[in-house]
Amino acid sequence: MDPIETLANEHGLIRHFVDNMALAAEKIETGARPPREVFDLGVEFARTFADTFHHLKEEHVLFVRLAQKKRGEFDAQLEVLRQQHERCRALVNSIGEAIDGYAAGDDMKAADLVQHIGAYTSLLRLHIHTEDHVFFPMAREELTEDDMKALRAEFEKENQRSGGAAFEACHKLVVDMGSKLVHL
Repeated sequence: MDPIETLANEHGLIRHFVDNMALAAEKIETGARPPREVFDLGVEFARTFADTFHHLKEEHVLFVRLAQKKRGEFDAQLEVLRQQHERCRALVNSIGEAIDGYAAGDDMKAADLVQHIGAYTSLLRLHIHTEDHVFFPMAREELTEDDMKALRAEFEKENQRSGGAAFEACHKLVVDMGSKLVHL
């Protein structure tokens, strides 16, 4: 599988996670109380998979290669994507900070949780759409077969560094989140 396809496939798992988070927020808005564990799993997934595993490959491997290859031509676009990653990190932190209050029954923290999830899921959906439909096709046009081989090797190193099972372990987190929401 080529590295761009790998990233796009990872977006599929992230979209499933985003759908779970949006559903959990929706449940709160309609008076249901998803268990705290749903949000704990969501924060764990966001930090472990989306940020550490996936965004690392984008920011430190793909973006760097494109920046070097195009010598500044794509710097503005890459910076926008990086800033969106940073905003997502901040929103995950805000979600994490609201969980204790939500679990304790604090209605204001529940409202904060819903608000932060809404901002996070909206931004992440837009970000993924931009990468899948604008950035990745552009990257594919700019990168040679040798570039793709080098990216593939770097992605494989990252996969091995994470124990080789990051995708599978994080897929389980997303499935567990979803199963806890179905019965509400």
